[in-house]
Amino acid sequence: MFGRTVGRISQARRFFDVKADVEALFAPQALRFVAAGHPALHPGRSAQIFVGEQLTGWIGELHPQWRQQYDITLACVWFEVDLDVLTQTTLPRMSGITKFLPVRRDLAVLVDDTVSTDSLLSAMQDASVPYVLEVGIFDVYRGKGLEQGKKSLAFRVLLQDTQKTLTDYEVEASIAL
Repeated sequence: MFGRTVGRISQARRFFDVKADVEALFAPQALRFVAAGHPALHPGRSAQIFVGEQLTGWIGELHPQWRQQYDITLACVWFEVDLDVLTQTTLPRMSGITKFLPVRRDLAVLVDDTVSTDSLLSAMQDASVPYVLEVGIFDVYRGKGLEQGKKSLAFRVLLQDTQKTLTDYEVEASIAL
């Protein structure tokens, strides 16, 4: 007889799985998630979804009141998006392939819990910073080893110049900005 192991998926993992699905729907456009309250969503566990400056939907965990009313025992993460905005997504355009490889840097910062990840991402994706191709967050840590009210955020930064290989000096100068 075969045994079966049932693992419990953490709430954070479910949320980030659904968030990744939403981002895949809108790819290659970058979405911005801003914490906000919604009557059907759990307080403190919901966010508005923006494409550029346009509000396009919501994502979050179902409010406990609704879970209790409908006898739902597990936390449910759901999203809704504006179909018109979704269908206006532009397809990527072909561009030349460069022979110069991108440079990847991983950055970790310690900030107060009140600092929004989105504000840091926006600052790092500033168009005036040279060579930055892409910035993304890959880890958020709170807990053992950190002061109360602090969190550690880890970002992946891709830098590239399509005309030449970047020097260490150019990479470090861009990262310092």
